Order: sequence, then C-alpha cells, then structure tokens
Amino acid sequence: MVKLEFLRGTQSESQALESDLSFEEICPNWSKKFRNGIDEIDRMILVKDSKYCVVGEAWGFTGKQTGYYIAPLIPIVGCWTCIRYGQKFSKIARDKKSNDNFESLISDFSKHWNQRHKKITITRLRSIVAR
Repeated sequence: MVKLEFLRGTQSESQALESDLSFEEICPNWSKKFRNGIDEIDRMILVKDSKYCVVGEAWGFTGKQTGYYIAPLIPIVGCWTCIRYGQKFSKIARDKKSNDNFESLISDFSKHWNQRHKKITITRLRSIVAR
C-alpha cells in the first residue's frame, strides 16, 4: 500500500514537471495586477525595483536573479536572461500608454521560466501546500 502511494506521488510530481506553468502560477500577484490594470505605483516598481517586479516575484522576491545585487554572483545564483527580462518590463513600464505591450513579453518570460527555472516555482508551491 505504501509503495502504491509513493508511485502515485512520483507520477503526479513528474506530470507537474512536464506541463508548463502558466503566468498566473509563476507570478500570481503581477498576473492579477496586469489583469486588473496597473497603476502608477506598479509602474514605478517595474521601472525601479528589480526585487519586487515581475521577475522578482518569480524568484520569490529574493533578489536572487540579480545575484543579491552583486553582479559577480549572477552566474552562480542568478540568471542574466531574467535580468534582461526585468529590464524589458522596466522599459515598457516607462511608456505610460503601453498597457497591452506586456502580453508578448509575459509570454516570452513564461516560456523562459518554464525552460530554465520551473523547479523554483514548483518547490515554492509545494512548501505552501505543506504548511
């Protein structure tokens, strides 16, 4: 009986790893903000604060994507591609007329996240469920 439960758990975990995460699963807070429309404070966060922007939320608001703000650590703990995505979100947010321009960037970022960092989100979701 225990062996069967273990196999079921392993199967569901492998299925979760195989299917791509949605943007809502990767960044639930920013997903809701984009759906409802971002305000001026949200724009300023996207422009100026990499720890709390879209990419920062995906990383768990840790700042890891920027190597804890120390550039030499980025190759060890962070991701240059994620940093570039953060810069792209910032650039679009500077243009106040660009509410719809985020969609293709969100799609590209979600694709990158699923290819490179999906395990971070899955681990975070498991820790929330375990509480």
